[in-house]
Amino acid sequence: MRIAHISDLHFTSFYRDNNLNSIKFLLKQILNEEIDHIIITGDLTDNAERNDFLALRKLFSDFNILKSNKLSLVIGNHDIFGGVQTAEDLFSFPKRCKAVDYEIKINEFYNYFKETFDGILKIDPENIFPFAKEVNGVLLVGLNTIDRYSSTKNIFASNGIVHIEQFNSTVDILKNLSPKFDTKIIMLHHHFNKIKITKENGFSSFWQNIERQTMKLRKKKRLLNLFEDFKIDLVLHGHYHEMANYKRKEIRFLNAGASFKGNRMNILSYNLIEIKNRSISIKTNHVYPRKADLIFDFDVRQNELLKEEKLFISEILRN
Repeated sequence: MRIAHISDLHFTSFYRDNNLNSIKFLLKQILNEEIDHIIITGDLTDNAERNDFLALRKLFSDFNILKSNKLSLVIGNHDIFGGVQTAEDLFSFPKRCKAVDYEIKINEFYNYFKETFDGILKIDPENIFPFAKEVNGVLLVGLNTIDRYSSTKNIFASNGIVHIEQFNSTVDILKNLSPKFDTKIIMLHHHFNKIKITKENGFSSFWQNIERQTMKLRKKKRLLNLFEDFKIDLVLHGHYHEMANYKRKEIRFLNAGASFKGNRMNILSYNLIEIKNRSISIKTNHVYPRKADLIFDFDVRQNELLKEEKLFISEILRN
């Protein structure tokens, strides 16, 4: 089985920052590699806007991967709360996060991509996460690591936690399913490695220090112990914008947070995971689009979004 792992698309249809063609280009390259399954570990959008979700939904449909056996998704903090775009936003962003209805945003995420959740197993029927699915003999378990807004513990809505109710449901899923599978993969958004601060001056260094304090995953230890107890083979995540392959407690972790937002300009990246005879091989691939590959036709795309929104609303009303 061949799995492509990407993360942190941060798609926005805002004209100046639009990166839809970058996403389209990378998906083309991935599918040319005869990939069996694609996993995206959160922050599909930059600002959790309806049109951006609809644009991605259409793109996945156009590529014929809007299917549970072809695509797996977990939610990121930007998919619920959006994000800080400028230094000035730091002052108004907490108020915006406080106004977000956390449960509604999770349900909206599910509805935008519900085909990818077909056939999943849920222990808790009231919640989408955690969920499990079987793809080509591999167990995939998706968690929601996005914490609710808090003026003291999560003021920029980017810290994470797996609350005890979801943790217990994950334990039940792994107890029931883990013995049946040779290969078990966890999918979540937040990272488990420490953020390194580079010696830079100015806004970049300032922003790195903010990220270090506001991108934490709390209660990591109990998750690590759980993954160790059930002999999890691989944990896939994003959140911090780097490509990394590392170990914690002898568990392998893969970060694909720099798939689109890496430090090197004009480079798109994905993790390629090959599973064969209980053996897992991993490598990070880089692709180099030309400028012409990324030209965005704003007027054409706006018309497509309007059509997609009408279709999506009609489908929701029918159901």
